[in-house]
Amino acid sequence: MNIKNKNFYLNNICNIFTKQYFTGWGRKRTGMFAKWSYKKFGGKLVLLEDGFIRSIGLGDDKSFSIVEDDIGIYYDATTDSRLEKILKEYDLTKYIKTAKKSINLIKTKKISKYNNGKLKLPQYLQTSTKKVLIIAQTKGDLSLKYGYANLFDDKYIIQKALKDNPDSEIYLKVHPDVIAGKKESNINIEYAKKYCKIIDENFHPIVLLEAFNKVYTQTSQMGFEAALLGKEVHILGAPFYVGWGIENLHWHLDENIKKEILKRRGKKLTIEELFTGAFIIYSKYFNPFKNKKSNIIDTIETIDKYRKIYIENSGNLYFFGFKPWKRKYIKPFFYTIYKNKIFFCNDLKDGLKKGLNNNSKIFIWGKKEFKNVEEFAKKNKIKIYRVEDGFLRSVSLGSDLTRPYSLVIDSKGIYFDPSKESDLEYILNNYKFDEKIIKRAKKLKDYLINNKISKYNIFSYKKLNIKTNKKIIFVPGQVEDDASIIYGANGMSNLELLQKVRKNNRDAFIIFKPHPDVVVGNRIGNIDKDIALKYCDLIIDKISIDSILEICDEVHTMTSLVGFEALIRGKKVYTYGIPFYSNWGLTIDEKKLQRRKRKLTIEELIAGAYIIYPRYIHPKTFKFCEVEVLISELEKIKKLYNSNLIYRYFTNIRNYLSRKSQLILRLINEKL
Repeated sequence: MNIKNKNFYLNNICNIFTKQYFTGWGRKRTGMFAKWSYKKFGGKLVLLEDGFIRSIGLGDDKSFSIVEDDIGIYYDATTDSRLEKILKEYDLTKYIKTAKKSINLIKTKKISKYNNGKLKLPQYLQTSTKKVLIIAQTKGDLSLKYGYANLFDDKYIIQKALKDNPDSEIYLKVHPDVIAGKKESNINIEYAKKYCKIIDENFHPIVLLEAFNKVYTQTSQMGFEAALLGKEVHILGAPFYVGWGIENLHWHLDENIKKEILKRRGKKLTIEELFTGAFIIYSKYFNPFKNKKSNIIDTIETIDKYRKIYIENSGNLYFFGFKPWKRKYIKPFFYTIYKNKIFFCNDLKDGLKKGLNNNSKIFIWGKKEFKNVEEFAKKNKIKIYRVEDGFLRSVSLGSDLTRPYSLVIDSKGIYFDPSKESDLEYILNNYKFDEKIIKRAKKLKDYLINNKISKYNIFSYKKLNIKTNKKIIFVPGQVEDDASIIYGANGMSNLELLQKVRKNNRDAFIIFKPHPDVVVGNRIGNIDKDIALKYCDLIIDKISIDSILEICDEVHTMTSLVGFEALIRGKKVYTYGIPFYSNWGLTIDEKKLQRRKRKLTIEELIAGAYIIYPRYIHPKTFKFCEVEVLISELEKIKKLYNSNLIYRYFTNIRNYLSRKSQLILRLINEKL
């Protein structure tokens, strides 16, 4: 007995004494035990099952939906269910607009119960020949038993398809769980091979169904999906979607059993109404990447988003320019439900030795140059992805070798290099920011401001009291050998920036904050204090960015992310380089970039930079998550870091030892 089942039994045994509600899984043992307990002791009964849009991968992957039934369960045609009650009694027309939108998304984005199937068909299925598809299920599937499909011999569906379609090619689709070796097929594959062409590759159901004229099934959900696509569907059983008068469904079953089911169902519905009842009202949705309740539209969009990431992460991945400490942190960002292998390489020769070829994918850290690798990629038409830290990174500095919780993986360039378009620039130039994502960006903006979240979150907030009537300008220092300075500000120095700001603002009160990486001695960019004070009025370090942003009127920067964080907080921002957030009509820019054509709102900029562009992982599970989940966790970690001396002490010790170990490794490599 697995742990899941044990928990069901334990919960239900406890409920016997409190007469609460009894839960179990459909018509499986846990469900039968819950039903028995309910009849014996009273209370309430709730049976659970996977929803109709469940996950990206198979059963062990994160689930997006579930159904709760206090009457029966949808696949049991022998008795009533909550779904039947919904379809008979609810006003389904209220949801038709959502249903039509969902159905369209299911068709265009290719969404089914499981979504790990191949999205491209082989040549042999792309012919114009008339084709008929038989859908096999798994042996012992309870929907077969309770949907009267067991009344048919497993050979009958093949024989019927052959008899009905003498002029067509007959194909049999093997169930994904059978292909994966997890279960047996309910139709004898060896027998089927005599009469059918066998599809034993895992193609996505919607993609596969599009290639066929007619479909035969027993109780598979694919029968309903085929009906959504307008296919002629023949049903040898009693799944949830028969008995409602759907026109392109042909129902083959004993007439007496049909009468019993029609007596309970019997209401004539459109396919949109049937979809509404099953997929929108009956199903409950939860977004595991956002860790919150969801709905069908959000579920479809999230599955589509992460399936694309999983596909990008599949295959043989070759990484260049990743320091040893980065390598141990990078793998969670390249998780996939498909097969992949990750190789870290020093150069092209090392990569070729490890199997790099024209079917591989290449990832390079930032703007590091690997000329031979780039030439090899160009010659073999391999796309190169550039990788960098995201804009909400961690609690503690990257130079302290702290694990990052966000990365950007860019297929065009990289956000800090304005010499060519990046994925972020493309998003900001072209993405259609709808009301939904703008609302989400607004909430994100408010959360970042109220909880004082930034990229590193290392210093605690301190209320500043600057006694001056002058305009207060904040100049954030940067790391002078940082790639964003080299590529986005022509190598400008912190001192040059300070001098320029003072020259243009003689009467202002200027605050200079050195970059934290420079303050701790990890990177270059230090200005002698006496020299800096010739051009600024105050130098502040070791307090949070928000402490200064709260009191300043303007921020003047080369390319610092502080400029973006200042925009979020409603400050006026002057740029002297070309950061990713400049030239969109939100900043006063010394340097112009004509490629950036749109005028953006701050919410659109937030949506592009924080929501769409990066990938995020959860700080505890190291699994993919959405930005809202990450910032909630960052807030907790930041509070702990800034309030708990023991936690901060051991974090700093760990970072110190990590830096020393990396230094030793580098020295050893140089000696070798």
